[in-house]
Amino acid sequence: MNVPRTLGDLFPTRRELLKLGGWGLLCASADAVWPLKVGATSGRAQPRGNARNVIFLEISGAISHIESFDFKENPGSPKDLDVRKLSSDLELSHLLFPRLELQMNQISILRGLSSHEEVHFRGQYYLQTGRQLNVAFAREVPAIGSVIAMELEPRRHAQDTFPIYMAFNLEKASPGALSAGFLPPQFSVVDINPESAVSGMALDQQAVELLEERWRLLAKLRDRSRSRLASYGRDMAGYESYYDTAHRLLSDPRWPAAFTVSEEDRKRYGNTPVGISCVLARNVLSQDAGTHYIHICHPGWDHHVQIWDRNAKSNHYVLCAEFDPAFASFLEDLGQIPSKSQPGQTLLDETLVVAMPEFGRTPGALNNMAGRDHYNKCFPALFAGAGVKGGTVFGLTNKEGSKCTDPGWHLTEQPRIENVVATMLSALGIDWTKEIRNTPSGRTYVYVDPLGPNGIIPTDELRVIYG
Repeated sequence: MNVPRTLGDLFPTRRELLKLGGWGLLCASADAVWPLKVGATSGRAQPRGNARNVIFLEISGAISHIESFDFKENPGSPKDLDVRKLSSDLELSHLLFPRLELQMNQISILRGLSSHEEVHFRGQYYLQTGRQLNVAFAREVPAIGSVIAMELEPRRHAQDTFPIYMAFNLEKASPGALSAGFLPPQFSVVDINPESAVSGMALDQQAVELLEERWRLLAKLRDRSRSRLASYGRDMAGYESYYDTAHRLLSDPRWPAAFTVSEEDRKRYGNTPVGISCVLARNVLSQDAGTHYIHICHPGWDHHVQIWDRNAKSNHYVLCAEFDPAFASFLEDLGQIPSKSQPGQTLLDETLVVAMPEFGRTPGALNNMAGRDHYNKCFPALFAGAGVKGGTVFGLTNKEGSKCTDPGWHLTEQPRIENVVATMLSALGIDWTKEIRNTPSGRTYVYVDPLGPNGIIPTDELRVIYG
């Protein structure tokens, strides 16, 4: 093997990096400010701290809730779903979810969520940020994962080289992978394209030695130019953070190991982008190298046309056949992999797993194109791990699945995405009522925003899922 002689031989080209995925570290707002002034909390929130990790699986484009996790017999339902009664309050299609059916004892379903939004870009922005899109301030608003990365940064160990916040396939979401906003660039997402990432980033020993030699040379040049570079302010600091992160990753053998996918895994999880994403998320967590929040995007569920037409190139049969083995295998494996930090526990014991769409789909008969449209008045979310009481269902909808009749938690209002965000932050031991006051716009940023479209909304966590 020829020894690489230039940095270009060692590092991917710009085009290859774009194929691999967005690192996000250079995409934060130029208005980023630090040190941040984090406001005192009211003391009302009592974070649980019951999880070391959170996985958020976005069923992007919106699965039909009335043919999945809130099944309702209706004029538009296919006749071949083989719906089985798993408990007094849960019916599930064996055809669509044969593997997940066996994992329902690990899962808590909360029905009756509602969303402020009813179009994909805004709805998926809402999932990533936990708040409505306001174009006047959107540039400074950080993704939820970036807030988590900032909060967990003090907990990092010297051996932690992986970014706290990672994503798989988030580039396929309507808004793409959102930036860290006004937060320092080091808290941006590292979003990986699963189809390209499995090629690996391993370097042989000679390449590693050359990399270290070049790195020492670069460090000397940076030291000589320190005073000049300081005049560039936080923008240059963002670049230096990016290079430092990349160097640590390339020097860590755990990084290429995390991107190794066996043929057995491809068969079990499904050789699809969401299947490979779930394998990689499992691998990253099992390395215990510093990543604690992972956002997985499973796109394509927007079937306004031919939702149940088997002759259509894309339909809910196809997407369910991708989601079912990926999510079921992920839960199976997390439940069997021992925790490296908590003896006697598994990765599932220390990881809160959330799966949900941005909204539901119209109940009742199919539309005039044999599809279902957007529906934000009620839809379900799935939770597992980290003490979640599996095999439970909370919340009720009417016989059409069009209206929430019981919100399923301790309040009379329907739960919203804000409450899912509060639940994830609470699980990680983060006070979701915190505020940041020195934003570029001067507008106070609250971790979970209590201002809804029509006034104040509750920002409580979803404690009901813990039984």
